Amino acid sequence: MQGEAATRRRVAAFLRNDYARVVAAVATHTGDKDRAEDAVQDAIVKALSADQEPEKLAGWITVVAINFIRQSWRRNEAQGRAYVRCATWDDPSDDESERTVDSIAVHEAIADLPERQRLTVVLHYLDGLSVAEIAETLGVSSGTVKTQLSRGREALAGRLTKEVA
Repeated sequence: MQGEAATRRRVAAFLRNDYARVVAAVATHTGDKDRAEDAVQDAIVKALSADQEPEKLAGWITVVAINFIRQSWRRNEAQGRAYVRCATWDDPSDDESERTVDSIAVHEAIADLPERQRLTVVLHYLDGLSVAEIAETLGVSSGTVKTQLSRGREALAGRLTKEVA
């Protein structure tokens, strides 16, 4: 029971401090804010019912939420393609009328990255995880994370430079 109470306290702290940021990161990764909110909430439920408590709760919830959405995409391939094609950015703290062209271009460029690059870019730049934390969360080496971040930055630079020129 003490473990359950501690998990509930950590989840409550997550909701206060990290929820909006994680939803925004998942939305950027997947291109759908409403689905991101649902997936993050499902991941929170999974965290509450898990036998083991994840060490990095925000990172764990981000990855689990993204995986929930991926599973949904696999079940319905056509719907998954539509989400990628129609990727939009909607920051939960911004009013739609205040979104900028640059912000939309950056988030669309992130949505066009290959899956592994997109995940590492989202976890690092939007969710604030370090290279070591991403490596631990994804179960890969730090070198793999650095490579994916480098390739992601290179692809983003190329895409965003083309759009400005």
